[in-house]
Amino acid sequence: MDSKMAESLLIYADVSSLDQLKEAIDNGAQGIGILRTECLYQNARNCSEEEQFMLYREAVKIAGNRPVTIRTFSGFSDEQKTGRWGIRFSMVYPDIFQTQLRAILRAGVNGNVNIALPGISDAEEFKWAKKQLELVKKQLEEQNIKYNKRALMGIMIEIPAVVMCLDMLIHEVNFYIIDSDRLLQNLMVINAGNDTLETLKDPLHPAVLRTIKQIMTARPGGRIKLSVCGRLAETDYAVPILKGMGIKSIAVRAGILSSISALEKSVSKENCLRIASKTLALSNSQRIKNYVMAAIDKYKM
Repeated sequence: MDSKMAESLLIYADVSSLDQLKEAIDNGAQGIGILRTECLYQNARNCSEEEQFMLYREAVKIAGNRPVTIRTFSGFSDEQKTGRWGIRFSMVYPDIFQTQLRAILRAGVNGNVNIALPGISDAEEFKWAKKQLELVKKQLEEQNIKYNKRALMGIMIEIPAVVMCLDMLIHEVNFYIIDSDRLLQNLMVINAGNDTLETLKDPLHPAVLRTIKQIMTARPGGRIKLSVCGRLAETDYAVPILKGMGIKSIAVRAGILSSISALEKSVSKENCLRIASKTLALSNSQRIKNYVMAAIDKYKM
């Protein structure tokens, strides 16, 4: 692995409410890696543009000059049972999607706001979303409403199919966020709540790590920033692996920000490169854990 890859790993927060966001900033989050917006629809199937605008504006205010990435609404629970989740939900209900985009752009006029799309499986879905974004920008321009013209749009990598299509997205997408939980479930064809063998639910499964490696190699020149959220990002063993693989940032729960940050600082980039290289050759999650545990103890500064 290239010694330039393992730079410092930015520790962002993974939040679902303003209270969690405040806690994350208080605990030293370097940004909000993912603000999940399902909370807006907990008590109603309709959330107005103004309601969303006020929430996003407060989020941007609390974050200050730190980046805030807002994941678009992934769908109602009853819709998800039919397969209409993520971008597929947005394509069925474009009015809900456009309303959310308007609110995000307006709220981020003076902030560092980006947009993450869940459930993307191919380039055409992303291109559709991009067209909706351009349409919303045009509407705001015509209405003389100020908005963030610099907001970047990226994708959540959750569906293995999109990994096979990344070469079709490299000139379209600004960033990737790997949702390690959904990716694991889809790779292993498991349900998070069933009695599947624990080894198949382990976020350190070699299939997940090798998929991330494949995603890394599909970024010519490393132009597209790559982040990881979910249980993998929150696993102590994974921090030096992800840092050594060249991941730019991880997003974790507010309550563990301090401990993850301390671990990230305790292992040098050179040693993270060694750890990542060795880990990718191991055949199961338990061997990976045993190796990384010993390596952390050996290499800790």
